[in-house]
Amino acid sequence: MTYKRPLASFTAVRDILVVDDQYEITDLVKDFLVDEGYQVRVAHDGASAWLDIQQRRPGLVILDVSMPVMTGDDLLRLLRKAGSTVPIILMTAGHQPQIYQGLGANVILPKPFDLDTLLTLVEKYMQ
Repeated sequence: MTYKRPLASFTAVRDILVVDDQYEITDLVKDFLVDEGYQVRVAHDGASAWLDIQQRRPGLVILDVSMPVMTGDDLLRLLRKAGSTVPIILMTAGHQPQIYQGLGANVILPKPFDLDTLLTLVEKYMQ
């Protein structure tokens, strides 16, 4: 008898999901990380990201806080409540970013951010 794990439990080693409602940011981050050899998927709100994660678990999520439909902090709470251990780099231009670490974000990346800093964090969490 063969046992098949649900599709969402398989993780592509270099697969990253970037979630931000600002297309300029997702395009910039995607192009940059693809050039670095990563596979990058994009979602523009938390609800779309949640559906995407259900289909195929990424190796890392880069997540903005302020988005329509479902905010980044709502998605973060939902992922952690569901038991997901996927690393999350949370991007925010807001105040008191330490709140998000208490919700389960692995690291907070203040906006605006430097691409070299982003790459260092991606490399750290994609090991």
